[in-house]
Amino acid sequence: MMVASEKNQIKVMIVNDSPYMTELLRDLLSSENNIKIIETARDGLEALRKIKHLTPDVILLDLEMPNMDGLSFIENVMKEKIVNIIIVSNYSKSGSKLILDSLELGAVDFVTVPQDSNDAIKDLKNILISKIEIASRSNPNVLVPKAISKLRPSINKGIASGEVASKVIVIGASTGAPRVITNILREIPKDIPAGFLIVQHMSKEFISTFTERLDEVSKLHVKQAVEGDLIQEGVALLAPGDMHMEVSSSHRIKLNQGPKRFGVRPAVNITMISASEAFGANTIGVLLSGMGQDGAFGMKMVKKRHGVTLAQNESSSVVFGMAKAANDLHAVDKMVHADDLAREITKVIKQNV
Repeated sequence: MMVASEKNQIKVMIVNDSPYMTELLRDLLSSENNIKIIETARDGLEALRKIKHLTPDVILLDLEMPNMDGLSFIENVMKEKIVNIIIVSNYSKSGSKLILDSLELGAVDFVTVPQDSNDAIKDLKNILISKIEIASRSNPNVLVPKAISKLRPSINKGIASGEVASKVIVIGASTGAPRVITNILREIPKDIPAGFLIVQHMSKEFISTFTERLDEVSKLHVKQAVEGDLIQEGVALLAPGDMHMEVSSSHRIKLNQGPKRFGVRPAVNITMISASEAFGANTIGVLLSGMGQDGAFGMKMVKKRHGVTLAQNESSSVVFGMAKAANDLHAVDKMVHADDLAREITKVIKQNV
């Protein structure tokens, strides 16, 4: 087996106060020829001191640490040096909000540490390697400018009209997209005459918390989709974790645990294709930051049925993968900067009313 040259290796720093976790991460990654652990730190303060003399490609960061916690570290390090940060932490229902806070502050992605078992540790290794490789090629700069802005609940909460939506916006998203989705839903007007379907590649442990946060900041009513939900104006439905979300001919939601597509479930393609079949030209497909090809074929089907397709442009994407794949298929009508997506979506809807 060829060993990657030091120049081509992904340089990783581990910041964790647990000796066990530090050694576990080191052991899991030590056999990977293209990854090199260049430094460790026991807390955020020590990491800040060390990083002045280091240029890691990726930092694996814990959240709960003495002296300086992970959130404070992200805030402080981004003032000095833009780095790719992956949160690696034991998760719980309460801790999931901290994970979302870290993504808001500028972390690229997160990995949850499972209970100790051989199968779980093997899965953790594969997930870690994949996310490290993706993060090392990502663009963390786009996460920083608005990182210190705080989420503010909307004062005037929209109330669903109860009307069956005649138009639907399907948003597909993965790595680097949660904050973009948050900003889109924060800016969409409450009287938008359309329903929203959102497919974010995210584990089921975090989708509920993410949905609650979106509902807090959005003028729309945001909820996790359940079987039989009607697609309504002023309502945004999120695909549950580990469930494909389809649209029936009667504009209702159907959930299933069919095979993964492109290695993911929920898959954007399934939602976009079924939505385009049900809504035809009244479908707007939107693809955001994320790795891989999921959603590209779905966008092609939306376009084929005379719907409108928008995608996040490269300069504002953390990972320009899904949107690029759709663009390569000539399935994108317009590439749009993340900051302009809400305005562009609203414009398209109102033009076609």
